Amino acid sequence: MKNILDLAEQRRTALQAMQEIEVNANVKHRAVTPDEEVKMTALRYEAAGIEADIKAATAKQGAPGTLRHAIGGNFAQLLTGGSGAPAKSGQTQMSADYNEAFLNFLRSGGKQASSALSEGFDPLFGGFALPSLPGMSSALYEGSGGSSNGAGGYAVNIPTDGQIIPLATPDLGVRSVARAIPTATDIKLPSQSTFGTAGIKAESGATTNTFAESNPALTQLTLSAYMMGLTHTVSWELLQDVAMFQEFGVRDLLNAVAIAEDGFFVSGTGTNQPQGLVGNTGTGMATPYLVESTGSYLLNATDDILGTLKGSYFPNAAWLMSRATAVAIRKAQRQANLYANVWTRENGRDMLHGFPVSYSAAMPAIPTATSAGVVPILFGSFQDGYVIGDRGGAGTFVKILDQPLATAGQTVLLGYKRVDGRVRRSEAIQAITISHS
Repeated sequence: MKNILDLAEQRRTALQAMQEIEVNANVKHRAVTPDEEVKMTALRYEAAGIEADIKAATAKQGAPGTLRHAIGGNFAQLLTGGSGAPAKSGQTQMSADYNEAFLNFLRSGGKQASSALSEGFDPLFGGFALPSLPGMSSALYEGSGGSSNGAGGYAVNIPTDGQIIPLATPDLGVRSVARAIPTATDIKLPSQSTFGTAGIKAESGATTNTFAESNPALTQLTLSAYMMGLTHTVSWELLQDVAMFQEFGVRDLLNAVAIAEDGFFVSGTGTNQPQGLVGNTGTGMATPYLVESTGSYLLNATDDILGTLKGSYFPNAAWLMSRATAVAIRKAQRQANLYANVWTRENGRDMLHGFPVSYSAAMPAIPTATSAGVVPILFGSFQDGYVIGDRGGAGTFVKILDQPLATAGQTVLLGYKRVDGRVRRSEAIQAITISHS
């Protein structure tokens, strides 16, 4: 039978490979492809098969782990060199060789460790299983419920499904429509701010009539990188007892970083953080549209904004808004009884005036109270207008730090990335501004 340590490593490798496929799809904001789904299914079956082998090996070799799983052997007899006591119900008998090896390990202060100790070795966190004391039960050492349940009745185990149902990730639309580039250092991005001015030149004859000189003006912006991330501190007990918790924690790190960056891409100040789209694009019609009960203000706004965008930006043009704003537009369309719908759905993609709609939960909502102006809708070529700089790659980096809090029996899960976002060409994206009153 294979060593438990080897089996645990094989299972970890299979789960990690499955996780990498999901993470790669999540980072690119796309669904898992059919080929990737086949690979994940194969890895899932492989991990399940290894899990069965681990249980079989555990039953034969003795369960490695904490006091909860360190079973078999009378510790009082062990200290005198005796053999283990009969295992209690649900426990595995530790061998006499293990008892003797464990006793030598204690006597030597940890200097003498023989191969017999592998029977009770903890493959996740190290250390060896302590043989149970006579009469000890799970109800006594896993906690007690109070004066009326001093024997630990409140700690009776209630099975919990190992699959943690995660929250749905909010809409993260900016990265899907903007231009993202990898960076290794800060980058200066030049752009044209004004055209040269041409004029009429009189014919040269008796006198010399020269062309007027007029040069274009340039400007530039700096695409930098700002660190963002978070940590989860998890006990070793939780990581060991809930097999899928590490995967759940890592997935939450990835989602948290993605949510944070999308918020900055929409409304960041640009000072020591990415620059947001709202307030830094073209002003569209400039004058805010007032909220009307009929909702026609929305339809008029989406019509009018088309006339503010230059034609060269239309091939890559798209809309960016929240789903709540999209619902308001669809309601307005029904109320208006248009001869042709302006909001449609084609091949699974929402379209407005023939241009694709992307959603971001960070986009402002339509105002419901007095407001001087809110920008709930952006329209234009985000590929030309907004640039994202990913330092070291587009993905979120995850580190598992098991040393800093080892004495407390805790592992730190760290997720981080370095990213910046800047409005590169404001005229490429036009805003719809709405005021309540």
